[in-house]
Amino acid sequence: MPSNSIYYQYREPSPLRLLWLHMNANPFAVVALYIFSFLILLMVLSPVIAPYSPDAQFSGAISQPPAWHELGQIQFLFGTDDLGRDLLSRVLAGSVYSLGYPLLATAVAALIGISIGAWAGMSHGVQSSTLNHLLDVVLSIPSLLLALVIIAILGPALHNVMIAITLVLIPQFIHSVHNAFYEERNKDYVAASRLNGCSRWYILTRVIFPNITTVVVMQVTFALSTAILDIAALGFLGLGVQAPAPEWGTMLARSLDQVYLAPWTMILPGVALFLTVLSINVLGDSLRAAIQERVRGT
Repeated sequence: MPSNSIYYQYREPSPLRLLWLHMNANPFAVVALYIFSFLILLMVLSPVIAPYSPDAQFSGAISQPPAWHELGQIQFLFGTDDLGRDLLSRVLAGSVYSLGYPLLATAVAALIGISIGAWAGMSHGVQSSTLNHLLDVVLSIPSLLLALVIIAILGPALHNVMIAITLVLIPQFIHSVHNAFYEERNKDYVAASRLNGCSRWYILTRVIFPNITTVVVMQVTFALSTAILDIAALGFLGLGVQAPAPEWGTMLARSLDQVYLAPWTMILPGVALFLTVLSINVLGDSLRAAIQERVRGT
């Protein structure tokens, strides 16, 4: 006969499970997660799902309206631009420039900035104070202005834009992580770990860093939004990704002359940029709130 246990065993959910349960209670966070995941999926699959090449020109379909317009055609779902290029294909291909490259720049800046910020936060004396004052000076300059200065020195090109955005984001990570480590290193639990003989590396990675996760999450969210907007702004000003690359900021700049004749050429890249930044900000804020709620619950 099958034997059933009469004792109830409570299993504590894993930290990731608890995090998901907290986020799942917020419908805005769930929607933002789905939108961001969908955008990432479109970016990865853009070479496969794009109906045409982003540079292919159709001379018989110049400034073609979207398919739902009475003059539209179903083969050009979101219409074409003034050179007869399919807008849907260009927006899908442009997600690599407007979302993929900002993700890469943010990841590199986070790796470098968190490492330097953690080292600075654990150091004392002249090194820490000098770095802190230097970062205050650098961060007093707006990120876009600093990127413009770097682009003016290096020249407008894709690799120069990546260098400029990465260099702009690194001081932000250093400053936020340095301040977070500085606030945590003198607390009682860190002092207890030192008295127990824990190594400096153990205190850094296992004791302090898990307690500044919310700071890192918010900084990553802010940095990614900043990278996306700065790349789009540089492209809009003609100093970033150069035409005919289908970067969303460059597409917005080109569509200014056609905004009254063909408004769909501006709407699609603008909506894509808006949804991307909005979903990242909502998701980052919800993730921060979920982490704080989990920490309070423990």
